[in-house]
Amino acid sequence: MIVVVDMNIMFSAVIAPDSRIGQIIAHPSSPFNKVSCYYAFIELFKHQPKIIKYSKRSQPEVLDILYSALRHFEFFNETLIEQQHWIEAERLTVGVDAFDINYVALTLQTDCWLWTGDKKLIYQLTALGFNRIITTCELFEKLI
Repeated sequence: MIVVVDMNIMFSAVIAPDSRIGQIIAHPSSPFNKVSCYYAFIELFKHQPKIIKYSKRSQPEVLDILYSALRHFEFFNETLIEQQHWIEAERLTVGVDAFDINYVALTLQTDCWLWTGDKKLIYQLTALGFNRIITTCELFEKLI
């Protein structure tokens, strides 16, 4: 199983690496591949001061956690996503955070599952018939 991981999930995993989300990301025998957009990689480093603040950890600790978390991902170049997926993702994400389009387009491109904790996005996608969303709870159950 392939799972597209959005920025909210990645941010949570780095802030609280011992949380359920962190455990899913770092699980040594995970039954699924985790992918995300280049955009997420850049955003994690851009928001490093915020991660340090919320995690209450030093910069060296946060960098170690970032390294540990990021090595579990494959990052996908958004320029390789086909135009029809961008068009559909735009339709599905209109009215929510503009950056969510990347993750939805990547989910459509790879025909996999979107892992997000963004309730507004989940509600919007579900209302429009997009059913390729997987929850933290569902993923955690697959680890057991």
